[in-house]
Amino acid sequence: MDCAPFVIAQEKGYFLEHGVNVLLSKEASWASVRDKVAFKVLDGAHMLASMPVAASLGVGTVKTAMHTSFVVSHNGNGITVSNRLHERMKLYANDVSDLQSGTALKHLVSKRCSKDSPLRFAIVYPYSSHNYQLRDWLDKAGIDPDKDVQIIVIPPTKMIDYLKLGEIDGYCVGEPWNSLAEEQKVGKMLTTGFDIWGSAPEKVFGVNSQWAERNPQAHCAIIKALDAACKWVSQTSNQPELLHILSHPDYLNCPEEQLTSTFKAGQYSLSGQINQCFSGQDVNLPKPSYALWIMAKMYRWQQLAYVPALNDVAEQVYRQDLYCKIFEQAPEIASNWKLSDEQQQTWLDDVASSKVLRISQILSNQ
Repeated sequence: MDCAPFVIAQEKGYFLEHGVNVLLSKEASWASVRDKVAFKVLDGAHMLASMPVAASLGVGTVKTAMHTSFVVSHNGNGITVSNRLHERMKLYANDVSDLQSGTALKHLVSKRCSKDSPLRFAIVYPYSSHNYQLRDWLDKAGIDPDKDVQIIVIPPTKMIDYLKLGEIDGYCVGEPWNSLAEEQKVGKMLTTGFDIWGSAPEKVFGVNSQWAERNPQAHCAIIKALDAACKWVSQTSNQPELLHILSHPDYLNCPEEQLTSTFKAGQYSLSGQINQCFSGQDVNLPKPSYALWIMAKMYRWQQLAYVPALNDVAEQVYRQDLYCKIFEQAPEIASNWKLSDEQQQTWLDDVASSKVLRISQILSNQ
């Protein structure tokens, strides 16, 4: 669902209005998106918020300088389990909060025999909020994500089929795949990314840094078009037209009626607070502190060794300075998000020991 701003920027003519001709390309996987931007087959892409960070550090891929100057959306993920697992979890739950928090799952896992196959959970990509949110949720419930369960990578479009076949017991994914599982009565959504982390960047417009440096006008034009599209998508009155456009075979290729319920479901977390968001106060601002948060999660889950220049990497990948220049905003002078050399390892160790879980803590404590 969070491809919506790109689709709308194309279909409503925002790209052309800002003087740039864009060809949208539907890709098979996040790895394909990463590689095609790295090798300049694509100039930029709708990316996971962590992807420019991972690529720039060479984590899991060839090291390639990428950055983002525009956050496309916040939140939108959910954790869903199969009906079979949900029924088993209910045996260990005193109330619904035990299901949502993973407490019931912890009790179930602890009762399993060593000969039993581990429960299998799917994510969309190893370096993604889906992976980190699932792991944080499990960890907070006392479940070791690397020892007590098995986490595998499956494309979002195949997750419901795998759930039906019993190949997986649950997954963490974006909409509409959580709502569709409930609609098709094959799974139950337990919690959302918002409930786990609070408001956090989910997707960004990521570019090959070389391309952006050589094509500053086109880069600026695309960001302005996406900003207009994000505002359009966020207007409730536009939702019928939005869902009609997204349902087209070139995009989501599913019935409009199906998308109506999934889009509404994606708007709120289980606690009743706004979940998926495309525009609003600082939603689209690429704060370097977000990159710090992402690197902390990579470090927490042993994907990244100590990086001696956390602040520099954060500023190079999340280009708040370019965003402010494009929209003629006064650049933020305050550097209270930065970590001193002495603070960096202590802070990473705190994250690794789960003392810091919600993104709001990083933004408020620094």
